[in-house]
Amino acid sequence: ASGDDGANTRTACGYAPDFPSGSAYFTAVGATNGPQAGRAEVTCQSDLNGGVITSGGGISNLYRATSTSATSSIPYWQNSQVTNYFSTVSPKPAAGYQTAGRGYPDVSLLGNAYITYIAGSQQSLSGTSASAPVFAGMVSLVNAARKAAGKSSLGWLNPALYAFSSKFILNDIKSGNNKCNANNLCCSQGFT
Repeated sequence: ASGDDGANTRTACGYAPDFPSGSAYFTAVGATNGPQAGRAEVTCQSDLNGGVITSGGGISNLYRATSTSATSSIPYWQNSQVTNYFSTVSPKPAAGYQTAGRGYPDVSLLGNAYITYIAGSQQSLSGTSASAPVFAGMVSLVNAARKAAGKSSLGWLNPALYAFSSKFILNDIKSGNNKCNANNLCCSQGFT
């Protein structure tokens, strides 16, 4: 899960990468919103369309150790995506962000209004902690199919996700931002 407070913290403005999703060694899952209400899919935002939470994401200032380049601290498997983002994003994010670190989330799925049953009571839950288990279930199904075919499991996903992204990305989320936290504190810091 990439966190539920956008690019900021629950109580203050300022770029604050979430742990552990800011680490290059985890596959970070963000949250989207919209399809459950018949609308276009966008980044889940607490200030938009009943989003409840704001999907965490940004550029990590904590974990930058997987680069194979002496001049870049962007992980080798997402170098082109992070570089392309900063060369094309408009408007540019407010000052203070990291430009040469691990970008996250790696994938995003619907993260709003999951109908669940807890102790026999129906509840609607939202957040990246709702979208992350859905993605984990999808990966488990792929691993089960691979095992049945006599193949190995997928293993560490991040390098493969980026190397083969053009083969399986169904909907690249390019709408929305993560400037507001789950408490609707909206800041100038955040990413589009």
